[in-house]
Amino acid sequence: MLALATAALSGAAAEPAAHAPSLDAFGGWTNLKGRATGWFHLESFNGRTLLVTPAGHGFVALGVNHLNAVKSHGPDEPDLFRTRYGGDWEKYAAEVLRYFDAWGLNTVDEGVEPLRRVRPYFAGRDFVATAKYKRPPGEPGAWEFPDVFDPAVVARLERDVEAFCREHRDNKNLIAYYWTDTPTWDVRKTRVFRQTDWVSEIRKLAATAAGKQRYARFLGERHGGDLARVNRAYGLSLQSFADLPGADFAGVDLNRYEVARDDEVFLGLIAREYYGIVGPAMRRHDPHHLVFGEKYLLGDIPSQVLAAAVPHVDAIAVQPGDGYIPIYTPGDIFPRDEFAELHALSGKPIMICDHQIGFPSARYPRSIWPYHLRANEAEAAAATERFMREAFACAYIVGYMRCQYIDRFADRRGAIKLGLLRDDSTPYVELVAATTRASVAIRRDVFARAENRSRETTSPPSGQTIRDRP
Repeated sequence: MLALATAALSGAAAEPAAHAPSLDAFGGWTNLKGRATGWFHLESFNGRTLLVTPAGHGFVALGVNHLNAVKSHGPDEPDLFRTRYGGDWEKYAAEVLRYFDAWGLNTVDEGVEPLRRVRPYFAGRDFVATAKYKRPPGEPGAWEFPDVFDPAVVARLERDVEAFCREHRDNKNLIAYYWTDTPTWDVRKTRVFRQTDWVSEIRKLAATAAGKQRYARFLGERHGGDLARVNRAYGLSLQSFADLPGADFAGVDLNRYEVARDDEVFLGLIAREYYGIVGPAMRRHDPHHLVFGEKYLLGDIPSQVLAAAVPHVDAIAVQPGDGYIPIYTPGDIFPRDEFAELHALSGKPIMICDHQIGFPSARYPRSIWPYHLRANEAEAAAATERFMREAFACAYIVGYMRCQYIDRFADRRGAIKLGLLRDDSTPYVELVAATTRASVAIRRDVFARAENRSRETTSPPSGQTIRDRP
């Protein structure tokens, strides 16, 4: 199978060894010299932001997520982990590494321990259950919008952060931490998807709940202590602000101008409270590694949420496109304007943390990413290569992780999560070749631009925070 997979690279081969730049133990270019801090960090090279390896060399992260999905085969999919790899993660990891070397990839996710021992990787943890893929209440793995003002929730978050950091903080291969995957922040879009949102869930809490108390205090402050204003906006008949925590908000007109504006502002307070817990906790429990924060869907990063996150993260992690409802930015073309706006607003580099462009097949006609599909493998391959290369033409993009290594059918959604390999481990030849061409070109172009000019040693691009801890 390896021969078949590498045969996909004819016409996409890496540079000859004699001309390839030398690499350090982490895959960093030894000619791109930064500061050797002992940990991955960010530096600026001629206006381009790059990751820098613990050994002090420029690095661009190119890889694939969900590498442990090989074990979670569906009922109609071959059990490759047992039949091909004998249930041995070491054997599986060895094959993955051979493929990655052939495909020009250098970065893995945390899911396979033998891989994260030897390759740079990202680690993620859902600290709150707001991910887009969470199930309805009452089902296993249900979504929840927690009361982050509650001291018990704060204590739980602190414990979760400490445990997460303890698992990874001594690993030099860790590039950065992620938080919750595909969080549902946008009030209006979340209501379309879930018929509720984080603000509405806080509004439903009991009068004595910390979040409801904070919400009542917010309304008083927001409306300048004018109870008549609050009553008019929310359709209430309260006699005192002391009655506000116990008020019944079930009949509130969410489309009313004052209510909609209040909800957007309170959402920012929720974000500030939540990020103000997990952000400082991560810095305390791991003062060395980068933090890339939540893995946002590109169309679900309200400005007030972004502003709350910025003080606590070193880069913005983004997933272009959406697989659930067609009201997000499509992911089959690189959304240059949206990325530029996000970079300008945050002043941070951007990590494309999960992305793919799929296509229907005879075996799997439906994809979990229905809103950025192409008609066939050739079109998806061409679009993938174009997307990756256009992304790295932006000097603030520091990495790209493809969503999915091997095909896996998602029963609940009745659709395929398309990999670079089919479920029998044979490669999608055109898709692998396009991914390889893009990876090789990106590494060549980024290296050439940075190598031929002196490294900036004064300040990063305007507004950018570079985390460089010795």
